[in-house]
Amino acid sequence: MSDQSNEVVRDTIVLIAGVVLVTSTIWLPVDGNTGVSGAILILGMLSAGTALWAMSSASRSSHWAHVVLGVALAFSPLILAFPADLLVTDMFAIVGGVLIALLGVLGVVSSTRRAPESSRVIASSFSQPAARDRVRS
Repeated sequence: MSDQSNEVVRDTIVLIAGVVLVTSTIWLPVDGNTGVSGAILILGMLSAGTALWAMSSASRSSHWAHVVLGVALAFSPLILAFPADLLVTDMFAIVGGVLIALLGVLGVVSSTRRAPESSRVIASSFSQPAARDRVRS
């Protein structure tokens, strides 16, 4: 597979993971703890959003965003002190976060291995006689 198709697959997996995290807040057993479900909901929406951003641009920043969001999601049970009885919710956050962060790292690594593309001047304003005359006067 080419680098571009690998990137599309990675971004699609992050999008699916984000959507699964968002929809999982409906049925995860959080016992009315809106902080836990809210954290997973927001981080899932951000993950899906960065996946769409990554699909629409060739920016390496989107891969770094996946890494940061994945790490935040993976450590959210610890940082946000999820209650001890929410093991399923903890696993969703940890597995989803590790997956998203890993795909982000793969995106960063593959984008740094690519040869930089050189830019070419297609046209300049000096190629038209009217522009040359304005510059000379």
